[in-house]
Amino acid sequence: MPHPVLTAALAALAVAAAPADADRAAVRGTWLLEAATLEGRDHTDDFRGMKLILDGDRYTLDFDTNTDKGTFTLDATKSPKRIDVRSAEGPFKGKTLPGIYELKGDTLRLCLDGDGKADKRPTAFEAPGTTRNMLLTYRREKAK
Repeated sequence: MPHPVLTAALAALAVAAAPADADRAAVRGTWLLEAATLEGRDHTDDFRGMKLILDGDRYTLDFDTNTDKGTFTLDATKSPKRIDVRSAEGPFKGKTLPGIYELKGDTLRLCLDGDGKADKRPTAFEAPGTTRNMLLTYRREKAK
């Protein structure tokens, strides 16, 4: 018979994982960049055409001739919700970018620390010039 404390701990882990699993399923798909602010400056026109593809715990960021690929984790139990992006190849290879995320319908907002420092995780959806924050807003690509 399972130990009651172990059973309770496993149940608590399952409940904690449920919001992240639900969000991971909800963000699955292809996202088109709608707005980009980096270090206090609007870069929307500079990054027009950028696509973010999320599938399971993997991401691909396609932009012109640049591609960044890796994995991501979500923590939907925090407020704001947290994301960690781990780049395996591309401009951020070897870095983990801590951030926050918000999903509202077909809009996904990410605010990431471009330096990849866990102690610099953004706490608000803003990218002032005094930070290396990247504030990115994506719109879900419609099925064709």
